[in-house]
Amino acid sequence: MASDDRVLYLGTSGGLFRAEERGGEYDATLLGLGERGGIRYPIVVDRDDPQRLFAGTSRGGIFRSEDEGETWREVNEGIVYKEIWSLAQHPRTGELIAGTGPATVFKSSDRGESWTECERFKSVPTTREWSFPNPPHVAHVKGLSLYAGDPTLIYGSVEEGWAMRSRDAGKTWENLKEDIEFDLHYIYVMPDDPMIVLATSGHGLYRSFDGGDTWTESEEGLDFHYFAPMAFHPARPEVLFTAAASTPPPGWRRPEGAESGFYRSEDRGESWQRLWGGLPERLPAAPRAVASDPEDPNAFFVGMTAGSVWMTSDGGESFQEILSGLPQIGGITVAHR
Repeated sequence: MASDDRVLYLGTSGGLFRAEERGGEYDATLLGLGERGGIRYPIVVDRDDPQRLFAGTSRGGIFRSEDEGETWREVNEGIVYKEIWSLAQHPRTGELIAGTGPATVFKSSDRGESWTECERFKSVPTTREWSFPNPPHVAHVKGLSLYAGDPTLIYGSVEEGWAMRSRDAGKTWENLKEDIEFDLHYIYVMPDDPMIVLATSGHGLYRSFDGGDTWTESEEGLDFHYFAPMAFHPARPEVLFTAAASTPPPGWRRPEGAESGFYRSEDRGESWQRLWGGLPERLPAAPRAVASDPEDPNAFFVGMTAGSVWMTSDGGESFQEILSGLPQIGGITVAHR
């Protein structure tokens, strides 16, 4: 499939980059926001206008662009905490939801002009158990997942504090902790079945078949367990991609490289296959971002802590490094003009 209209938006510790393919090679251009602390999560490309972008920064809150990132405007009315860890847009309603540190969520129904906190998120009884290893030891909402078929269903992942679920568009919340890892990273509801939920963590990958009430660890084929995000095949939701490192930081920074792996599942995460094609025996860093192309079922991307991006154009059979020398990658969003 032709990729001449493909755009990669790369959230990094040094700001947002836009990468495009020119003459068979990808070239990245800095779009700014580095002075706001960088970007930890994939940005949102508006469902109705591909030129409109929303980016959550680690120190400055949320910004909106109307020109593919050339200029930005702060849109933080109602945002109490400007440390943004996650950001998503519902594909049907266009509503935006943001996860922050300290751990709570905010919603916007006017393209970010104003935000309202889902205050009962942080009032669940188990919040007193939430924490984070690094000072000041405050938990945050690292991941969010929305189900296209039901705008009232929202999942969140708290690092560290298990999973969260709302069945009424954020009015009330439940902390889901039965048989799931405390150090949760990212959470995903299956696009074709809201009862199947997957979550990645600092100690493994988990699946639920009852909407998050109970969980089972998925281990077959996985030799590393400190997980990056996950990406779905755009046409076959049973096909998943993810990546993981053997240890949390600082184990990533060893001179000989990180022990990391890329994985594919063709059965909704029940079993996994390690992908080796084109990859070195040891990657120079740990994976931090994983993304699929919504218009190309064979294209997937992995962003690394060392600032490189790897791509497969054949569904994972082989990979090539398409970018390097960037700041640490925090999120990848794939769009088309």
